[in-house]
Amino acid sequence: MSQTEGRVSISLRRTDGKIDDLQVWSPTSAVQLQSVAPWRTFRWRHGQKHYSGTYWSSTIRSHVIYESRLELTRLLYADFDQSMTTVFAQPFLVSATVKGSLRRHVPDFLFLRDERVPLVVDVKPRHLLTRPKVAFSLGWARDVFLSRGWDFEVWCEPPQAEMENLRFLAGYRRDWLFDDDVLAEIRQADLHGATLGEAFHALPNRPAWQVRAAVLRLLWCQHFATDLSTPLSARHQLIEGPATVTGSGMRKLPESLQPEQDPEHHEDSPAVRLPLSSTGGRVNGAAVRVGVGARLKYDGEVVVVEEVRGAATGNEILVRDGPGRRFRLALHEVLSSGRAQVIAEEPGPASDDPDDTASVLLAQLSDEELANVRERAAHINEVLYGFRSGTAELAASGEPRPEYVSTIPKMQRYETKAAELNVSVRTIKRWVRAFLLDREAGLIERGPQRAADLGGVGRADPRWVEMALEIMAEHEDQSKPSRAKVIRSIGPRLQARYGKGEVELPTRATAYRWLQELDRRLPTFRLSTKRNRDIAARPGTAYGKLRPTRPGEYLLMDTTRLDVFALDPLTLKWVQAELTIAMDWYTRCITGIRVTPVSTKSIDVAAALFQTYRPRPAGKKWPAHAVWPDHGIPRTVFVDRDALAAPGDDEGGLGGPGTASPALVPETIVVDHGKPYISEHVTSVCQRLGVSVQPARLRTGRDKGPIERFFRTLREGLLELLPGYKGPDLFSRGVNPEGEAFFFLNELEAIIREWVACVYHHRPHRGLVDPRVPGLRLSPAAMFEHGIARAGYIEVPRDPDLGFEFLQTVWKPIHHYGVETRKCRYNGPGLDDCRNRTSQYTGPKARGRWPIHVDPDNINFAYFRHPDTRRWHTLTWEHAPGQDFPISEEAMDLARELAGKKYRFPDDETAVADLMERWNLGFGLTMSERRIALRLAREQSAFDLPVTDADEINALPSVARVLALDPGQDPSEEQDDEVEPELYEGPSAGDDDEDDELDTQDSAEDFYADALEDA
Repeated sequence: MSQTEGRVSISLRRTDGKIDDLQVWSPTSAVQLQSVAPWRTFRWRHGQKHYSGTYWSSTIRSHVIYESRLELTRLLYADFDQSMTTVFAQPFLVSATVKGSLRRHVPDFLFLRDERVPLVVDVKPRHLLTRPKVAFSLGWARDVFLSRGWDFEVWCEPPQAEMENLRFLAGYRRDWLFDDDVLAEIRQADLHGATLGEAFHALPNRPAWQVRAAVLRLLWCQHFATDLSTPLSARHQLIEGPATVTGSGMRKLPESLQPEQDPEHHEDSPAVRLPLSSTGGRVNGAAVRVGVGARLKYDGEVVVVEEVRGAATGNEILVRDGPGRRFRLALHEVLSSGRAQVIAEEPGPASDDPDDTASVLLAQLSDEELANVRERAAHINEVLYGFRSGTAELAASGEPRPEYVSTIPKMQRYETKAAELNVSVRTIKRWVRAFLLDREAGLIERGPQRAADLGGVGRADPRWVEMALEIMAEHEDQSKPSRAKVIRSIGPRLQARYGKGEVELPTRATAYRWLQELDRRLPTFRLSTKRNRDIAARPGTAYGKLRPTRPGEYLLMDTTRLDVFALDPLTLKWVQAELTIAMDWYTRCITGIRVTPVSTKSIDVAAALFQTYRPRPAGKKWPAHAVWPDHGIPRTVFVDRDALAAPGDDEGGLGGPGTASPALVPETIVVDHGKPYISEHVTSVCQRLGVSVQPARLRTGRDKGPIERFFRTLREGLLELLPGYKGPDLFSRGVNPEGEAFFFLNELEAIIREWVACVYHHRPHRGLVDPRVPGLRLSPAAMFEHGIARAGYIEVPRDPDLGFEFLQTVWKPIHHYGVETRKCRYNGPGLDDCRNRTSQYTGPKARGRWPIHVDPDNINFAYFRHPDTRRWHTLTWEHAPGQDFPISEEAMDLARELAGKKYRFPDDETAVADLMERWNLGFGLTMSERRIALRLAREQSAFDLPVTDADEINALPSVARVLALDPGQDPSEEQDDEVEPELYEGPSAGDDDEDDELDTQDSAEDFYADALEDA
């Protein structure tokens, strides 16, 4: 029966911020949702347990937000469903009058499907469904949607193996990453009925890693299907799609439990103590009969077995729950799945017995005590069986002795043994009873122990311990207290709470000893207050973590300040630098490094992400093992090099000197909440390239544990060996570390990159293991090969224009003289068809203007993509020919400001000339001038962009002859002797950096003021 009364309405939030209320809606009303924004977004708070983020859906080819990892599993299943057409997260607010009260509810998802009614989904963990409040909310919402002709579903935890298989296959959902020719060949191979292992080797003329990835791609798009209920293996048989998955969608809600019935709040049956048995042992009570009348706890509900019968698939039982509903279960599921537990009605051994296990008790004995127990057990065996070993097969010489033969009455044997050992007959009886019950463990003497021998807090009053921990916890956000202060506070507070003399206080020495133990539980006295706060924020349960299954599944990114001072190349003074790192979680390979002076910007984060797709070239003198082939495939697994070699490449397909790191296509980036990482620039790049974004939880460094550990490894393995090392904190700082700094930023960057390639990538890591061979320790390079052998290799897009995707976009009109941006004028032949035209782009930012892409590290050029040809064109600054190297836009702003003090009407050319004059003198007037010089000292832009337009023409041999330009000469060869700078990130703050640390401009007065802020 429906619980709703009166009108029901839904409220939609449009992309422009307006809210529409629909009083009348039907299955066809879903078409009005095409331009809606999520009704609510997710707030982050310190201490939250769930992960929120954005998932790139191949169904709508865009980002979809999710509030928890459980919601992410529903998005994976929806993305796998071929009938899905549109996915909405937090789609609308539904309002209804339920039992006289106005109720509101925001469902988690709305799915539109081919030729089917819309599906509304609410996501809840299974153990919450029976709570009255949750059941009531889901119940009236279900009635509302079903009454309007829509479907409703509650999603819980799906089967573990099926979910892991889908998560693995989801890495192959981006169709543009796969070669259409290879996919066509596999489709034509007629692999239906073959095993997955046979399919991986179906194309011997293609590299195995390429075929493996293509087969898994076809599994995702359901050209093939296989059994996804068990972990994928080479033995899985391929059949014709589409695939069938179980999922965990529930159309019918379970009955809610009253608080007194909630299985989380009480036990269904009282614990039963096992009485001592005169016949010995507990094994007779260890088994429980499963038959008619037996009670089970199934998914949190108590059910009773009413019938047991055999079936073709095995034994089945018919059970009845509390409300009287009946359903059948497979007996093997009841006994082995973990979802069901038999409730024992008879006495027997249980896991909650108060005694420790025999192994724990025996391990606490010294050698002498263990020998005494064994000797006592031999005496009892002799009393019972006549042999000290307990069996005639192992009889010693002279056994059995006449007084212990089995024909002698038992009591007479007891008396003989008591006289032999000089103990009472009652003691012998007690030993026999304990031996029959627990064997040797029952013969251990449990005499009184001294408090000092008990370990921990000994016999401390629990109320004293509770009060001590309470006072220690109060200092979590305060200054560090002394032990004496805490001890002095305990007594008066115990007296105020329990009364005078109710709680016995320990001596001062004992209190100090107990506080030393409690300090291990709740660190308060030993460590720094910052470290104590971090430890106090740890969860009380086992850590959960994301577990990558293949290279590229999770890309960790973080920024930290370096523990080494570098030199300002103009003032020859030290300066603080920051390092940005991109790390593949599965392999621990460092795929992106960027060092920046003072602060990190979103363009620096994008540059590190760009290096994951396009690694930097390796150094000329690097050892061979440190250099990766240009295509990213390790040489040990690259069988057919000619298959990847482009025309004109060197012999062997390496195509040049190689790269400093492997090339990867990341599926999800894991970042913190610093402005550079959640900026529109980074999220738009991820949206364009099909990359999901998973922010870490606030102030939770363990969410990016591997990269935080890398910062420490970098500090201990390299930075502390360099001049200018200042240590991780103020207490580790030398007298004058800045006086020793002589590395420039680009030199420091090159050193870090070379160390990563030559040392870090080839050193075994404890965290890199194959669960099937746990004793084998792998290096990042070896783990990369392991991942390719397991999941194949998804090739990085070879499009030379990929770098333009990472540039910032500004919206500008195109005039007859070109484009004006950054107070500069750009022009080029690529604008000819678009001058004085209104673009087709709309929206609050575009408004008929054109997208111009700019590189903040190079003001000489801007870039434009023609809307008709879809080709990129380079736009040149009108004064660029007068300069010999890239100029930062920050330098341009500063130059204009300086020139304005000398000239009444300065232009860009005069401003640049004046700035060059100052820099050529080797000094600057302001701190801002020095900071900008640091970025210019990189000697190159952040991105390696391809040539366009006139550059391509100049590269032609015929034109080169006319211009006397050697076509084989690489314009970058002039800098070959220079060590290329690379990206870097260091080990200090890094997790959730404040705005003023990462994305703000320093004033001239305080440029160096914060250099020792984290020292």
